[in-house]
Amino acid sequence: MGTPSAKSILIVDDDKDLRSILGDILADEGYHVLLCESGEKALERLQKDDVNLVLTDLKMPGMGGHRLFEDCTRRWPHIPVVILTAHGTVDEALSMIRQGAYDYIAKPYNTQDLMMRISRALEREELMVENRRLKDRLVEKEYVFGDDPAISEVMARVKAVATTDFPVVLMGESGTGKEVLARVIHRTSQRAGEPFVPVSCGAIPRELFESELFGHVRGAFTGATADRQGLFEEASGGSLFLDEIGEIVMEHQVKLLRVIQEGEVRRVGENLQRRVDVRIIAATNRDLPAMVKAGTFREDLYYRICVMPILVPPLRDRRGDILPLAIHFLQRERALSGKTVTGFSRSALDRLLGYAWPGNIRELENKVKQSLILASGDLIEEDEILLDDQSAETPFSDRTPSARVANESPGATAAGETLNNARRDFERRYLMGVLRRHRGNATLAAREAGKHRSEFYALLKKHGISPSEFREEPRA
Repeated sequence: MGTPSAKSILIVDDDKDLRSILGDILADEGYHVLLCESGEKALERLQKDDVNLVLTDLKMPGMGGHRLFEDCTRRWPHIPVVILTAHGTVDEALSMIRQGAYDYIAKPYNTQDLMMRISRALEREELMVENRRLKDRLVEKEYVFGDDPAISEVMARVKAVATTDFPVVLMGESGTGKEVLARVIHRTSQRAGEPFVPVSCGAIPRELFESELFGHVRGAFTGATADRQGLFEEASGGSLFLDEIGEIVMEHQVKLLRVIQEGEVRRVGENLQRRVDVRIIAATNRDLPAMVKAGTFREDLYYRICVMPILVPPLRDRRGDILPLAIHFLQRERALSGKTVTGFSRSALDRLLGYAWPGNIRELENKVKQSLILASGDLIEEDEILLDDQSAETPFSDRTPSARVANESPGATAAGETLNNARRDFERRYLMGVLRRHRGNATLAAREAGKHRSEFYALLKKHGISPSEFREEPRA
């Protein structure tokens, strides 16, 4: 049977003797056993302890096995639930299996059959955990953000908040990747198997706001020809992403606050309250604290949803992300272009790195697609990147340092190049750029780079760069 000593099994049964006997059997087999007499106690243990399997009776005072199964499946979907059932509850146990319970074990227990079923359930739990781990890797691989310090701090917050059920507000300019981060939070949370429902609050007509979010019944208003659930009901069990939340008018902010506080929605045109279990992830490109002070955003709603605010910096403040993102978009989109483009020329990369990116990641993705269309060779060249030159900063352009720098090999960074090499290449050219702007003055260059002078010199030594190469020759 392997080595079950590391596995923890939670037994939930209001019959003290049966609970104790079953616990002794499993403990003798080497399992770590937790005992609870009710569904309520079981939920408390699940919140505190690592549990690999739940064995629960169906009929118990207070929270029964069916309700415990529903809560466990919603909050800990990787933990298999096995139903302990007497003869009279077999039909109900079979119904729960159709809803997602792993198995049922009939009383009285056959020890050999019991151990076989538990072993299979634990194998399934191992597969679920492994699948989730692989899915998390895919999420991280799909959403490439680079490792610029500015975004690394954001990702640390994202990972921390994903393990909780608290509301989150993502703040930042349009195009910085707020919806992508919202999906990362959802897909790495305990709600990953449930719906992620996005809605652009600014795109909902004012007169349809309640109907869209809370639903309506037939005849509630002109055009309501059938009952319809709202987005809160659609997202129940999962996450509701409220994009552009700063666009919601005050009268609707009040109703949104009530639903978030009470966990209930009432469809337009009916009096029935419907329970919903939704995690709120919101995003905005507006200054919500300033709106609160101005009286255009409710303070109570702000503090209700803004438990964990995350500020997503613009691309111009995280230049270390430009190269990894450009390569990522190139690799992802080149198959659609029908071309064999492998990367960017060095001058093309300089152009990308010297641009202010007012449209942020969304603009970068768009420009990579344009460049693929225009590309005539294996590398995207500088003149195949269509940018608004008025928005360009030129850290790598017009000054000519020494002959060594000017005649440096015009190699290319290909999409197949390792990310570490690409980052080293970016770091080297960044250092050259700040030195060029400050005409070889290492003190000023270090200040712009946010480094102590000694750290800056260490980086220059690492890349074999001398500040003297960037100083202007004295005029005759």
